[in-house]
Amino acid sequence: MLSGRKCSLVMVFAALAAASGCGSSVRTFTFDEEVNAGRNLAALQQLAESLPNSEYRIGPGDVLEVKVFGVDGLEVSVRVPESGTFTFPLIGEVTAWNHTASEVEKAIADALREQYINDPHVTVFIEEFNSYRISVVGEVKRPGTVVLKKGGVTLIDALAEAGGLSENAATTVYVTTRDDTGKSIARTVSLNRILKEGALDENVPLRPGDSVYVPEGGYVFVTGYVNEPGAYRLRQDMTALQAVSTAGDFLDTSSRRVRIIRKIDSATTEVHHLDLAAVVEGKSPDTLLQKSDVIEAEASLWRVPVYGTLNFIKSVLGVGTSIR
Repeated sequence: MLSGRKCSLVMVFAALAAASGCGSSVRTFTFDEEVNAGRNLAALQQLAESLPNSEYRIGPGDVLEVKVFGVDGLEVSVRVPESGTFTFPLIGEVTAWNHTASEVEKAIADALREQYINDPHVTVFIEEFNSYRISVVGEVKRPGTVVLKKGGVTLIDALAEAGGLSENAATTVYVTTRDDTGKSIARTVSLNRILKEGALDENVPLRPGDSVYVPEGGYVFVTGYVNEPGAYRLRQDMTALQAVSTAGDFLDTSSRRVRIIRKIDSATTEVHHLDLAAVVEGKSPDTLLQKSDVIEAEASLWRVPVYGTLNFIKSVLGVGTSIR
């Protein structure tokens, strides 16, 4: 049996333990492993191969092997010049630029049929693909200029050719393309929408000379009265409540209120106060976080002394180990 003094202390402990439940309704988020196929080269390549593909269109720098079956002397290996045309025996200039290999075959066969050969069999084989060059820089495994070997090239094709995203890559990328008039167009693309939601309208078609920039992903910092303070990768559409949950949820001594400290520029800092208990109850909207935000979990004026006393009692009584 416990002595009267010990029993009274246990009753105090029980009351304090019951009080600890008051206001502690903050939900703990459980995140699935981040499904970012952009970080997985095999997944990127699989997606790229599953997309509709069109025949490659020849451009300057490509090397072609052209043959007429069964006719000696009608065979050339040529690098397509900047003009986009090359010379073929008997018929002269042949336009290759922006045409497919089969279209060039037909053009040569038609020209030969008109004057020289009744039924020519022409083959055009692309020995080197050099014209479809796209710049992919930033947080990819192999940054630089990539050369693509198919038609209908898209953002996913370019990222796959660059080896996929690095571990530090953001899920938002920036694509610079040109329209039919040559005007430069900048576009922001969400990889999450493509890879998780299947939003193929975000998979931007690319042309030779276009560029893709993959920035480094941002971090948010969770401090104060949380279980695991530290820096955490900023997820797509991450909120203050999710950040606190990622940091192991609030300590018992927290008020469930946070300060969100956001740097606007080198001279200006903005501070926003948010009651996350009210967010959970649907009484207040959550806040979307931005890169480098600091989320500071505040202490509770009454929980700190109460839990300080509770911890002291636990240490004296050895609660959880010696009390039976």
